[in-house]
Amino acid sequence: MVSDDKEYTPEQKLAWVRRMRRLVYVILILITIISVVVIVITYITLPVNKLKANIPGRKYEWGKCGDNLKWWQTGVIYQIYPRSFQDTNNDGVGDLRGVIQRLDYLKKIGIKTIWLSPVYKSPMKDFGYDVSDYYDIDPLFGNLRDFDDLMREVDNRSLKLIMDFVPNHTSDLNQWFIDSANRSNGKEGWYMWADPKANAPGPVENRYPNNWVSVFSGSMWTYHPQRQQFYLHQFLKEQPDLNFSNPEVVEASNDILSYWLTKGVDGFRFDAIKHVFENPTLVDEVPNPKYDSSQPPYNSLIHNETTDFPPLHQLCKDWRKVLDRYSTSQKPRFMVGEAYDPIKEIMKYYGDNGDEFDFPFNFFLLTLNDFTGTNVNKTVEDWMSYAPKCSWPNWVVGNHDNNRISKRRGNTYVRAVNAINLLLPGTPTTYYGEEINMQHVDIDLTQAKDPFALQNPSIYKTVGRDPERTPMQWDSTANAGFTSPGVTPWLPIANDSATRNVAVQWNDTHSDLSWYRALVKLRSAHKSFQYPGYQAIMGTNDVYAFLRFHESDTANYLVVTNLGKDTTVDLSVVSDAGQVVLSSNFNRAGNIALSHVELKAGEVIVFKILL
Repeated sequence: MVSDDKEYTPEQKLAWVRRMRRLVYVILILITIISVVVIVITYITLPVNKLKANIPGRKYEWGKCGDNLKWWQTGVIYQIYPRSFQDTNNDGVGDLRGVIQRLDYLKKIGIKTIWLSPVYKSPMKDFGYDVSDYYDIDPLFGNLRDFDDLMREVDNRSLKLIMDFVPNHTSDLNQWFIDSANRSNGKEGWYMWADPKANAPGPVENRYPNNWVSVFSGSMWTYHPQRQQFYLHQFLKEQPDLNFSNPEVVEASNDILSYWLTKGVDGFRFDAIKHVFENPTLVDEVPNPKYDSSQPPYNSLIHNETTDFPPLHQLCKDWRKVLDRYSTSQKPRFMVGEAYDPIKEIMKYYGDNGDEFDFPFNFFLLTLNDFTGTNVNKTVEDWMSYAPKCSWPNWVVGNHDNNRISKRRGNTYVRAVNAINLLLPGTPTTYYGEEINMQHVDIDLTQAKDPFALQNPSIYKTVGRDPERTPMQWDSTANAGFTSPGVTPWLPIANDSATRNVAVQWNDTHSDLSWYRALVKLRSAHKSFQYPGYQAIMGTNDVYAFLRFHESDTANYLVVTNLGKDTTVDLSVVSDAGQVVLSSNFNRAGNIALSHVELKAGEVIVFKILL
């Protein structure tokens, strides 16, 4: 190999360096130009997070209905079944001191309002819904001093408390009924009495005035030998119905409300409200042609003569006036009614211009048989469209009379059900334990306590309500922290209590409780969730999606729930992209293109959509 020994002059070397510099500059300029082009193309082709105009579908806006929301419009109502919440005196039954003990927990998970199932003095034939003294606390739960302490502790935490009021019936041990049966002390006409049917065959105790059937099965009539008449009971025979056609009974009910309002309660849930009046002519009810023997006997008739009878709504207006007398701007009082009725009938409970209930409980999601996206979308649309102008919506997905969410919908979908409940417009109600996804507990007939199950043994698994009333699961200790180890709880503790409880889930960032807390926090942080701005976006067999908004918010929120199998959906009608705010699987973040959203069964994603 021959080497090149040629010498370069300094000028030649300098020229070569200059040429190389120019080449490097050209290369750098080309790289810069290419990078800018790539960035511009990427930016142009990326989906943009911006709300689109003219999204199809009806929008529901609060508009001119007022900006100053009341306490019952902004928070979550949490139902406590006192027997099952917390036992502090080791008798196996929850009590008022137990509720006090757990107030801090409720505050921490974002609850604003407690609904307390009945704690009045009662022989407990129907676990407090048979009241023997409306002015006292049953010793099983404590005493009036305990109740006053509870009210003080509730107020100290800026919480609200509503009580159950049971107007339709009392206990047969109530002094009012004893006096009425004896035709004494002016109470002769305080209950619904009727003579045996004339010229009917058989012994007098079987000569029922008509064919009416009790909710809990059997005749709605029981013969009272001392009075020699039948008394009406729409529920148990130990729960005789009051006669609200008697003005003295109406006044007595007003006095009860006034007594507890004076003690500071913030409102009432009115129990079984549609049963208060019956047709005074006592005509037979028409047989139900769709009835079959797998259903409770109550379903064998169409109850046009014993429910929603016309005088009812005037009575509700009268009760509203009682609460209004105790309401102030600082402490408005609240009333909600319980009635399982068709939607047009339910809407009557709002009254004329809101002069009855603040809202009637909305059980349509709770009782929906086929919980598909299509059916949920229609159920919500029905409520929003039928509701009177400026009436406040509400949602219920569980309570003490219906199986746990996990039983009705399946564990896969519990988080989706809670998300729908908490993020729809209006006030949600949560039944204790749903925040940790408590399970349906199979109760053998030999262990059953519920009178509905005991009076219908052939279908007790269908009608029994014990499975959703088992004790709250607080921790992994014996008896789940509900009562002391060694004490026998009034109903069995769930078998999974060691792993499914508040303590375990509190520190697990991916738990059902963490998901529930995140939902409550989200609805509390944005006016889009506090005010009832709503628009349905999608309702397919699998997916239910809806938009929440408020004029003062800088963004809308798109809630997407998968109530079916794994699927992919196109939601680009709302925006080309959305920012993930919440994910029920806790595995999503950042902006996602909405034209191709992959969803696992039961998954929920909440997107922030910029304006």
